[in-house]
Amino acid sequence: MKTRDTGMKLAGGLDRRAFLKAGGATALAAMLAPGLAGRAEAAGFTGSLDMLAWDFQPDTIKKLVGEWTAKGNPAVNVAVIPNLGYSPALQTRLRGGDAIDLYYNFAYNSQKFIDQGWASKLNGLPGVDDMVGDMFESARSAYVNAAGDIISAPYFSAVHMMHYNDRMLKAAGIAAAPQTLKEVYDASKTLKDKNVVASPYVAYWVKEFCEEYLHTYLLNEGVTAFDAAGKPVFADDPKTEGVFEWWQAMYQEGLAPKSVLNDDPGKLSNQMAQGEAAFFVLHHYFLSSIRSLGGPESNNVMQGPIGGSNHTFQIGEVLQLGAGEDPARREAAWDLMKFYGWKDSAGKFSVFNQWAKAAGLAAPYPGFFTDPDVIAAFPDYFDLPMISKTFATGSKVVPARTLPWYPDFQAKVGDIVHALLLGQATPKQTVEDLTTAANGAQKGRSL
Repeated sequence: MKTRDTGMKLAGGLDRRAFLKAGGATALAAMLAPGLAGRAEAAGFTGSLDMLAWDFQPDTIKKLVGEWTAKGNPAVNVAVIPNLGYSPALQTRLRGGDAIDLYYNFAYNSQKFIDQGWASKLNGLPGVDDMVGDMFESARSAYVNAAGDIISAPYFSAVHMMHYNDRMLKAAGIAAAPQTLKEVYDASKTLKDKNVVASPYVAYWVKEFCEEYLHTYLLNEGVTAFDAAGKPVFADDPKTEGVFEWWQAMYQEGLAPKSVLNDDPGKLSNQMAQGEAAFFVLHHYFLSSIRSLGGPESNNVMQGPIGGSNHTFQIGEVLQLGAGEDPARREAAWDLMKFYGWKDSAGKFSVFNQWAKAAGLAAPYPGFFTDPDVIAAFPDYFDLPMISKTFATGSKVVPARTLPWYPDFQAKVGDIVHALLLGQATPKQTVEDLTTAANGAQKGRSL
């Protein structure tokens, strides 16, 4: 049966004709209800599937997958390995011939895994265009590459937000939480000079995570890091050097503690809970960590946007479909992928709802934030409309992060930024070093 393409809009404003042309999904797939698409194929597969994840709440992972199996779907062998070192371990397994049907991955590895033949494109699978159409427009380029290939589905999503101690700000006479980098600097100076808190600002500036802050701070000042082709256009924007001047000053002037180059998020959350810091910029869900610690200042910590009239950074890690070619097995794995990274057969965000309960994680779908079950799952100290608005219009993903060369660039950012913070490089030299690293990664040579 054929349907006429009317050019109607999917959820979020995506033009159906344009998406089908770009993504390669079939008209038949578009007709199927999202929750039912692939069910026949999944039910027809009689073997078991293999899924690999990292070790964030492994019991919850197994419980969620077990719920899918209990609905008459195939059994799933869930393997969990440490988050630290996950990427090389996963690549070792795939190079060794392990047949993994579905696995967690870091977004910056997603196109590389497609190009290496370790992961499958999702084009043409039943319901895939509806999944992408359900997303915030701001999020889609994290899962759909420039050629229109759908390369992943969401595992979780988050936006970088400002966590601030409202009591401390009022004690220092600061009227509102800062949003721009200058406001953050000025407020931190005021808090320090008035002896409200010695080192007001904390962030997860370990080498492995500096790349996320690179994009967060550039976006806060309206700087685009890379163009659609991956060219490092941040090098041509005069505001970039100013961002690095700010970053260096925050560390060199003691507005961030010296230990912040090594502190983990648990320690940073505790510093906020204990009143040892007034500002903490990281993913929105860290408000759960701060509040749940129950420290003397936990309940005084609030959350607000950063970037002012510009943007904050939207991130998320992904699910990828293995490269197996057996049609029945592939369709069964895709059905599990939809359940885990989109909706269940009843059209509910059942998996994302559980992650919201467990840790305040979010999903890149507008419907997630208006789902009554999701709203009930989040503690009332989260301002869900504000977070949803931040996803919709106040944040950006960086499409270049999915390009195959990007992991090589990402690996170099930490060393370059730490040299800046330690005063071993000037802001101007940092711009040059990051540009060289980006160009070198794209050319495939080791610098």
